[in-house]
Amino acid sequence: MHSETKGHVLNLFSVVMVATGPLLAKFGLVTASPGQAALVNTFTIATASLLYGFAVKSPVTFYRDRKVFILALFNFLGVIFLFISLDLLSPVQIGFLGRFYTVFAVILSVLILKETISRREWGWIALAVAGAFVFMETGSGYTSQAAGSVFALLYTFFFALTNICIKLTLTEKREANSLLFTSNMVTGFLVLLYAGGSGDLHLAEWTFYSTGMIVLSSLLSGFSGTILLYAALKYLRFAIANATRAFSPVILAALSYPFFPVPLTWQNIIGATILLCSVVCLSFPARAKKNTETDR
Repeated sequence: MHSETKGHVLNLFSVVMVATGPLLAKFGLVTASPGQAALVNTFTIATASLLYGFAVKSPVTFYRDRKVFILALFNFLGVIFLFISLDLLSPVQIGFLGRFYTVFAVILSVLILKETISRREWGWIALAVAGAFVFMETGSGYTSQAAGSVFALLYTFFFALTNICIKLTLTEKREANSLLFTSNMVTGFLVLLYAGGSGDLHLAEWTFYSTGMIVLSSLLSGFSGTILLYAALKYLRFAIANATRAFSPVILAALSYPFFPVPLTWQNIIGATILLCSVVCLSFPARAKKNTETDR
């Protein structure tokens, strides 16, 4: 198989897994609280990383330094806000608003990594912001819709910040799977404190079904999807992989609709279209420019 074709196949599987994750998590949240779901999520990913390390004969290392702990703090906030927003919104809405991650990633790359972007790219960012606000429904159930949308935007921001930190720490010769393990172990401890303080740890409310759905969601989206993305990026330019992943909400919408048929208004459809198109257009120019500079 041609290397580029292999990259596309790996990335496609990664996109499908990431798109499936929120749907399975939503099933788990029928009986589990956001704190319980976040706890199961983080320790599932940490366990999967541990077992994967043994499988590939590269045991994980627990990193003990300030940078990794700061990374884990951002990841903790992202995980908590993800499950709170998923508890308030449908998987379809979460999927589309989740694409706002790319916008935050670009802005943070300028502020933290000191990368430069063109005025045209700033224009796409502004258009994506407008699309996100148009997407937010203002009809019945406005309070939960608005709160869920805010939490969704917060989780994308903190996951973007987490990945910026991952990029910085990986440049210091840290191994990706060990970083994933350490981050989720620390995140799990913070989630445990949060869940205990908020009263989310009611063991009588835990069910095998909800726990199983969260575990499966975590394995597909949080672990396998990430590992496959890392593998795909060995064969694909980041521009192509990132643009392809912008269509994961479409896959999620198709998978979710039979179970969570959300009545989408023209406002939702127009906002989602603007957001998706802006993210795709933003991905290509920004990364193309970066690749051109690398080739010099």
